[in-house]
Amino acid sequence: MLLLVFLNLFYFEQGKVNQALEYMESLQVSSPLQINPGLRVCWSQLNPEVESRDDIIIGDVPGETLMVVGPFYNYGNIYIINDGVLIVKNSDFDLDGDIILTNQGKALIDSSNLRFLQHFIYHHAIMLWDSSYFSITNSQTSFNGYPFNIGVNDSSMMIMEAVRNADWITAVVTGAGSADLYDVKITGEWLFMNRCDARFNQVENLLTWYFFENSSVVDFAFPQADTIYGFYFDSTLNNVSGVGYHIEIDSSSMCMWATIPLRGSDVIIRDSHLRVTGLMFNGVDTFFISGLVNGLFYPDYILPIGDRTYHLINSSVDTWNLYPSDSTNVTLTSSIFGELCGFGNSYTVIQNAFCDGSGGHIEASSNAVVLVFLSSVFADIITKDHGMCLLGFTSVVWGNIWVTGSSVMIIVNSQFPEAPIPSDTSLVFVAGISGPSNAGIDDTVGIFGSAWIDRGPYQPLDFDYYQLFYHLAGDSFWYPVGGPRYTEVRYDTLDYWNTVGLTPATYELRLVLKDTAGDSVEAFKQIVLRPTGVSEESQDFADGFRIIRTGPRQFYINSSESSFTYDIYDLLGRRMARLKGNSFWNAPAGGCYFIRQVGDRGFKKVVAY
Repeated sequence: MLLLVFLNLFYFEQGKVNQALEYMESLQVSSPLQINPGLRVCWSQLNPEVESRDDIIIGDVPGETLMVVGPFYNYGNIYIINDGVLIVKNSDFDLDGDIILTNQGKALIDSSNLRFLQHFIYHHAIMLWDSSYFSITNSQTSFNGYPFNIGVNDSSMMIMEAVRNADWITAVVTGAGSADLYDVKITGEWLFMNRCDARFNQVENLLTWYFFENSSVVDFAFPQADTIYGFYFDSTLNNVSGVGYHIEIDSSSMCMWATIPLRGSDVIIRDSHLRVTGLMFNGVDTFFISGLVNGLFYPDYILPIGDRTYHLINSSVDTWNLYPSDSTNVTLTSSIFGELCGFGNSYTVIQNAFCDGSGGHIEASSNAVVLVFLSSVFADIITKDHGMCLLGFTSVVWGNIWVTGSSVMIIVNSQFPEAPIPSDTSLVFVAGISGPSNAGIDDTVGIFGSAWIDRGPYQPLDFDYYQLFYHLAGDSFWYPVGGPRYTEVRYDTLDYWNTVGLTPATYELRLVLKDTAGDSVEAFKQIVLRPTGVSEESQDFADGFRIIRTGPRQFYINSSESSFTYDIYDLLGRRMARLKGNSFWNAPAGGCYFIRQVGDRGFKKVVAY
């Protein structure tokens, strides 16, 4: 049985963290580019080779307009405030940052290639606040192969016309915001809530999400076809009330539907094929969710969550997504789901589950904690802000692990295809004991595994040391296997354990990994010590030879024909020795070996332990 303990993670020295944040700010934000009042035309802004960061502010002086024509690159955010205006025309516009509009700021993009140079999923965003306005027409966008965020908030407006998106967009329209899209390719997913207004005409590849808020009552069937004409959704429909937004879709193809029934809603979905059902959890409640399975058809199903009514009749759900927030405590078990994102101060445990990535990824943002145990993941995993994600006894079959902001990623006794990618002031702890599970007494046993810490470029904490301990299962006192080790180990030998004098029994190994502030992550693994020897002892084979144990990991091949020659191979097919006639051989380590007579296709097995 494997065990996991992590200690002291939340007790980082605040002074060092503050120092790191100040250092990050001093490196990343230099003096913003000042734009003179009136019109400024910019052909080639900044050099991609320059490492310094320049945030551009448009509108801090009344009447400012920045017009970009031709090639443009900037490493930094663009803030458009007050009556500031950004005009981009006939430009190859590359931005390694966000575009943020507030008050009455405007951005007008036309006949351009708009590229956001993202380094991980949802790295950058276009965010509209207050009464701001953003339009992009006759243009192409790309987001460096990663999904991208758009937020249309308050009374702001987003216009897209004749736009070809290369990558997926996740957009939220909330407040009294509005979105008007015409002739758009790879439209992405658009989420609606509050009093927003959205219209889609001649778009393709569109997933629309319908939030059903507190006191909303809905009994509805979405269209079965994926090419949609003349669809609308609002509270003027029969059997729909308490919905404040208005949505229209016309002459559009590859359309998909998603629902999010919130606390206090009463929702019946009939005769529909839902691409996603999203479950949001807020407040301070505790939720236990079990048995969600992607891709099922539900003749008559009521979601077993007491704070809302969600009833599926003759409907299917491709993907279940979960979104804990506030201070909720959520446990998800025995499920196949598509996405889980923790926000706020939520605490989530995923156990005995499979994230197939059909809805997105796993995320811990804000101050959320997401623990994944005894599960499999076929998706990206990301931590942001001050979030923390812990993977224990989990297999990440496919996907990248992104660690950003001041977040922490802890990986214990788990497998993953690529090393986590830390940035900013983030930290990654990797601790694991991979083997062996069995060993012999009176031996020197190599303990294999990993112990390392990776950090973002502005994080002062780093790897300090690791140390291995052991004890008899059930005992409380731990004995050191060796002293502290001050060199990181990645998938290699952690230390050598001298088992001379120990009795055959079940023991526990304990790996302690520490950073330079004394914070620690621990991994445990059970190991069974057996009497050292060789199995298959005195077993007779058809050709008349016997394998006889003569000492710890030593055996003697006794053959009726002294002229026979034998090769010994390990499990990887490497030849370990060649013997002739009656011979002794010492196995270099515990394991399974195969003996083959030269010129013969047959093998004989021997197990040294």
